[in-house]
Amino acid sequence: MKIYLKFKMDNPDINFLITKAFKAKHNNNYWNQIIKLRTYVNDEMISECFEMIDSDDVKFKQIGIDVLCQLGNNRESFVESLFDKIFKILRTTSDENLICTSLFAIGHNNQYLKTKHFKTLEQFKNSESKEIRYALTFSLLGVENYKAVTMMIKLAQDRSLRVRDWATFGLGTQIECDDEEIRHVLYKNCFSKDHQIRHEAIKGLANREDKRAKAVILQELKSESYESILFDTILNIKHGEQYIPDLMAVYDKVRDDKNINPQWIADLQNCIEILKINQ
Repeated sequence: MKIYLKFKMDNPDINFLITKAFKAKHNNNYWNQIIKLRTYVNDEMISECFEMIDSDDVKFKQIGIDVLCQLGNNRESFVESLFDKIFKILRTTSDENLICTSLFAIGHNNQYLKTKHFKTLEQFKNSESKEIRYALTFSLLGVENYKAVTMMIKLAQDRSLRVRDWATFGLGTQIECDDEEIRHVLYKNCFSKDHQIRHEAIKGLANREDKRAKAVILQELKSESYESILFDTILNIKHGEQYIPDLMAVYDKVRDDKNINPQWIADLQNCIEILKINQ
């Protein structure tokens, strides 16, 4: 059965890759073809992708979007047309995979988002699909629009651990917006049972120079959980050098403890040395 008839390009290599992407049974295989297709940065490929997006086949639509959303370093010439088609899809389709594809594509180009786009994006913040909510979170990373930040605050309290983690990361370190609502959710997430969420929240709170951050970090040190992620947090916040005495006290306590992973002790020592150099 032929599956690739309408979209026939002059370059047989491209035809072959599109066909392989269409037939791909596994995610890794699919993305291998998409990455190769993105190397053909020319008008013919742009036109071909738009044709696929306009087709009636969901898989072709996804291929067109996935290639075009990261085709070349300068997408300004066609991104407005791409967004027009993507947002039309988001307003009309109920296909979960196509919605996620569209949202991820927006995330790769969200510097081009306009005020008119956020009303469409807002419809997904309460989606029953955690995959859609995760893709929405990605679409909003680094966007400092009020509606985008409001959605991220909600997503940072999502019932899905993965959504909550990504949104906390987005709020904490990917934007510089600062208000009580942002600080409230970051402080709340400083006590998450998930260490990744906890430390993303701590970074965000500390970089906003919230006075509560120091107590949280000191509590993390006292907890003796021996997670190296804490050192990454301290190295990536403002005024991390203030914790040198506390880190040295921990190091003196554990340096000869054979029950503690030696790599963790080495990471602790490295953290102290870097902070001393940068102070």
